[in-house]
Amino acid sequence: MDLRRVAIVAGGRTPFVKSGKAFKDLGPLDLAKHAVRGLIDAHGIDAAAIDAITFGVVVPEPGKPNLAREIVLETGLPKSIDAQTVSSYCITGLRAITAVAEGIASGRIDAGIAGGVESLSLADPNTFREPSTGLTMGDHGEITSKEWDIPRQRQDEIALASHRNAVAARDNLAGEIYPLEGVEHDSGPRASTSLEALASLNPVFDAEGTLTAGNSSPVTDGASAVLLMSEERVRAKGLEPLAFIRGMEYGAIDLAEGLLMAPGLVVPRLLKRTGLRLGQMDLVEIHEAFGAQVLANTMAWEQGWKGEPTGPLNWDRVNVCGSSIAIGHPWAATGGRIMTTLAYEMARRNAGLGLISICAAGAMAGAMVLERA
Repeated sequence: MDLRRVAIVAGGRTPFVKSGKAFKDLGPLDLAKHAVRGLIDAHGIDAAAIDAITFGVVVPEPGKPNLAREIVLETGLPKSIDAQTVSSYCITGLRAITAVAEGIASGRIDAGIAGGVESLSLADPNTFREPSTGLTMGDHGEITSKEWDIPRQRQDEIALASHRNAVAARDNLAGEIYPLEGVEHDSGPRASTSLEALASLNPVFDAEGTLTAGNSSPVTDGASAVLLMSEERVRAKGLEPLAFIRGMEYGAIDLAEGLLMAPGLVVPRLLKRTGLRLGQMDLVEIHEAFGAQVLANTMAWEQGWKGEPTGPLNWDRVNVCGSSIAIGHPWAATGGRIMTTLAYEMARRNAGLGLISICAAGAMAGAMVLERA
């Protein structure tokens, strides 16, 4: 069948807040409802025109196995909206977007909301371990840091750039955030961060290691939501799309090759399939689970670890509004947050192409290319 182009029309989210703080008494459904209702109200969306909702969560709320359907029922949306819940670690948000996008591309639906939520305040500590290895994500990050010989200073430089860019983009990011519980901004970005301050922090996973609280993403609560439509629906309604989805890719590798190294496979494969080069990307959004993981994966791209070498990455185009180290990482919400920020920034700059790369536990990854042409 002929596939239709899928437009990103709008996106938004709750503030991302350090777990155990302002949102500690809010469950996934509370946070998710706020993101979806905020998206609809802020953009004057006709709820009757929404065909489907796909929402993701890694740590489910007890008694609510299909969170997406509860969102529909508890936000006053038409009860005819189809709803499904997905889970795939840190690429859960992208998976939700993909489910809606594929429904639109095939012609099965014309418009849908995709998103994700995490209330890590309520998560069991064992949730932070890789089931197949028994190690924490930080333990695996240390393994990657050693195997790829990632200097501590470069990791801290990634963290510093994340904070500086997020602070500089505060006003733009505010337009994507729906205040909740008196919180109007993300709790993580710090204007006072410096290389000296980051260098003073002790390793947290390995006494002889390089990963610290400063160059690792914090444990965070939050939710995000994205509105997707077919190009035909967008044109018929006279809307201005932020961007279109050019291509997407998912993949996995053996855990022994690096739990967070699957972007080293997925991004080159996506670029090859779409006939694009890394150097053509006007903006690049790389999920920052850890500074070490970002650096190892970009080295893998450039060196041709799991495909043809991509050529050098222009770091001036990377995470220009900050990313997960500064902003936070509510696992299932990160995909929607990254897509929203990238799409709005592409529109502000009239950028032609944008790349998303997200690693996930289980040695998986997802990637997307957005375009404005």
